[in-house]
Amino acid sequence: MPIYEYEPDGHDCLICNGRTEVLQPIDAGALQYCPTCGLEVRRVISRATFQLNKTSSADKASAKGFTTFKRVEKGKWEKVGGEGPDMIVGTPEDVAAVEAEKTPKKKPIDLG
Repeated sequence: MPIYEYEPDGHDCLICNGRTEVLQPIDAGALQYCPTCGLEVRRVISRATFQLNKTSSADKASAKGFTTFKRVEKGKWEKVGGEGPDMIVGTPEDVAAVEAEKTPKKKPIDLG
């Protein structure tokens, strides 16, 4: 059963801290009133989470036409299965560019 999130409709609620999670069957209709405080609520779209029950391997991926690589060290990946090069090696410039993208950017301060 999915967990649905509800928030107050047009008002603030100090009891529910802004949102309430409700475990409901997928075919159940949206709630009109909060089960905690009783005020009117509306269902909101929230993050969905799911889990695949099948595991995959490099052999299965290569049978479907995919190539699988495993990271050996920073900037180097070794082929595990499938067609293609045995190793992918990034240049020092490529590695530096990737690291620069990972570094959080400082937000500009607006003093105006």
